[in-house]
Amino acid sequence: MFTYPYTEQQTNRQASRPIKVAVAEDHDILRQDFSEMIESRPNMEWVGAAASGNAAVELALRANPDILLMDIEMESHQDGIEAANRLSLLKPELGIIFLTVHEDDETIYKAYTLSNAKDYLVKSAEHLEIIRSIESAYVEQKHGSSSMSSKLKSEFSRLKQTESKLIFFMGILSQLTQAEREIIKLLLGGCKVEEIARLRMVEPVTIKSQINTLLKKFRMKRTKEIASLVRELNVSFIFE
Repeated sequence: MFTYPYTEQQTNRQASRPIKVAVAEDHDILRQDFSEMIESRPNMEWVGAAASGNAAVELALRANPDILLMDIEMESHQDGIEAANRLSLLKPELGIIFLTVHEDDETIYKAYTLSNAKDYLVKSAEHLEIIRSIESAYVEQKHGSSSMSSKLKSEFSRLKQTESKLIFFMGILSQLTQAEREIIKLLLGGCKVEEIARLRMVEPVTIKSQINTLLKKFRMKRTKEIASLVRELNVSFIFE
């Protein structure tokens, strides 16, 4: 068993129930190590362990933990992330702390886009660091307090949304005619239909028809939405 000095946060919680914690880890020794670490804490209750993503989902639904330590790589490369994604729908009140041997941006990026992700730690982290992460995740999950990890998660989610929008935009860009590109350029400049028609020396009805085609391609209802997307993605230069 492992013992650690009390923190002020732990002392203040002695009167409340222990934090219920579960472990999902496919390596037997690490699974036992993390489980014993939790069992040693007077303010925590170990409620079970799993060795795969599917088993982790079943355990979470059965044991109802507050926090789940989740190994990212188990049965597959991102088994833990896939399990966490399922749990975000089945058990949104559960806080998940990811554990991994990797610290690459791509893995962190995917982990933090999940609504129930509270932290991301390498398995070599000190036990006290993991304990503190569990406590912080519990406070955040139950009381909505802010933390650096939640700010990071928000930023990663924003980047994920931007990436999706950019992929969508680039797919449409290849379908645009030269005339449609010119119309977008003029829309970015604040021109109205009549002014665009005059500058392009065509009838307003022609511009309206071309704009309707543009809106269908972008799956939008207003030209302002197209202009906003272009500005948000910082790709106005494409139409210069």
